[in-house]
Amino acid sequence: MIIIMLESQKEFATYLKKMQGLLNDQEFSFDQTLLPKVMETELVVPIVGAFSAGKSSLLNALMDNEILPVGIAPETELATELRYSPESYLLAIKPDGEQERLPIEALSSINRRSSEFSHLRLYLNNEALKAIAPLVLVDMPGFGSSLENHNKAIAYYLPRGVHFVVLTSIEDGNITQSMLRKLDELKTYNTDFTFLLSKCNLRAADQVEEVQSYIDDQLEVYFGEHCRSITLGKRGGKELTRALIALQPDTLFSRLFIDILKDQSFEVLAQINLALSMLKKDKAESEQAAHALEQALVKLLEQRKGVESDLKERYSGKMLDRSLRGLDNALNESLEELVTVGSGKNPSALSNALSDIIRSSLANTIKSEVQDISTSMIDRIASNLSATSSQMSTLDISSNWSEELSSKVKLSLERTTEILSDWSTRLNNRAENDKNDGVMLYRSLSTVLAVTTTVVNPLVELVIIFLPEIIKMLNGGGNEREKLRQKLTSEVFPNIKAELRGKIPAIIDEQLNAMLKKISDGFEEQITKQKYVIDTIAQENQQREAQIGEKTAALESLANAIKAAANEHLYK
Repeated sequence: MIIIMLESQKEFATYLKKMQGLLNDQEFSFDQTLLPKVMETELVVPIVGAFSAGKSSLLNALMDNEILPVGIAPETELATELRYSPESYLLAIKPDGEQERLPIEALSSINRRSSEFSHLRLYLNNEALKAIAPLVLVDMPGFGSSLENHNKAIAYYLPRGVHFVVLTSIEDGNITQSMLRKLDELKTYNTDFTFLLSKCNLRAADQVEEVQSYIDDQLEVYFGEHCRSITLGKRGGKELTRALIALQPDTLFSRLFIDILKDQSFEVLAQINLALSMLKKDKAESEQAAHALEQALVKLLEQRKGVESDLKERYSGKMLDRSLRGLDNALNESLEELVTVGSGKNPSALSNALSDIIRSSLANTIKSEVQDISTSMIDRIASNLSATSSQMSTLDISSNWSEELSSKVKLSLERTTEILSDWSTRLNNRAENDKNDGVMLYRSLSTVLAVTTTVVNPLVELVIIFLPEIIKMLNGGGNEREKLRQKLTSEVFPNIKAELRGKIPAIIDEQLNAMLKKISDGFEEQITKQKYVIDTIAQENQQREAQIGEKTAALESLANAIKAAANEHLYK
């Protein structure tokens, strides 16, 4: 496998190797998993849009090779990653992580086996792909593809994409409500997008200008004045290349890790400063500090049990009610759109629209709820550690010990980097740290977003199962708009909410318990680190005064070296 590293990637790798050397055989902890993550990370950029927008044609133009199937019907049923390799071949990835190697000619027929695979990886000896590495473009199933495959692709790549390229045909004339929902969902996951207008060579220049102006107005209203569209004509491949270069891959990569690396640097310096402080304490004071931290761990366990005992009453019940109220509002606000789609006598189109509305609404509400709940959990646990905080203050270790711990745990929820496994029942057999073909699909994700995704995606999987039965209610009543409107509001919407009301609680409870454990573990980790440093220094305090002086000088020198490494590689 060819590995092409960005400058920021090299910089961070150099810094982490330097930190490993400085902290070798030291009592201070440092996240040893960061170096392999930095070394193996790729920047995944999915290309999304309606099947008629010309995604595959655009990517063929980029590669200057008609390799991806195109046609008047949806041709892309499986998300296809495009990767540079000296040897050209196709890898079909199964839900359990197993891979099947195929010749690239199999692309034209692989759709017939789409239910067997989660996604594809197409390796090509192509200079255009080599030039944009480590960006990995993904040809996503169009919005007109089957609901199951579209959902499978979105569930897999939405949390993995560091940036999305959104393609809309100039012939559409505007950004549809369906597309706006998808763009809003990207923002829910803190992901930016580039908006491209395809097929502009098929319209007169004044028509293109008029449509682009209208679309730019829509983008500004919904996403801010910085959002603007880019037109694509006959030279779409070259224009796409310029748009990808404008993403500044080095900057994208840096954003994934810079805050985490700075936090790690601060954390190590805090441990060193604690050690320096403890070197000045006598045996009794050291034992007092260690005992205070032991008591803090006991209180932490008690508080966790307390939060866990009223999890349903205090948190999950309210989340369920707010999620369903939000969904009810979203469905009713989209009523006219759904009536129009339903009047077209295309059940799959109506299923797609309903699925998108449900996904978008649940994601927005659940993310907001999880953020509030996580803050509440952290504050409740921290408040129970206030006694320890006053003891640490008496020892001149920290005047706001519990607040500092609380801030560190909150930061970990916002900046935790994880490799997310798949959450749907079809994709959940892969190990959490799955590496297919030695490649790590990776992005910076907060735990809040991880929980949001682990709740939303299984629910949408369930929606796919029960929607066909619910939509059958529309049969036999005619497709006049008023009758359809009444059936949607009186039968379809209530049945959707009833189905979800029965499914949501178990998923919410499971994920909130997982988040509580992560929060509790975060506090425990911070306390345990401090106790280890205190215990280690207490043992060394029994040495002669001269040796303590040498230890103090060595720690001060180490702190200065760590500051110098951070200044050299992280602050430029």
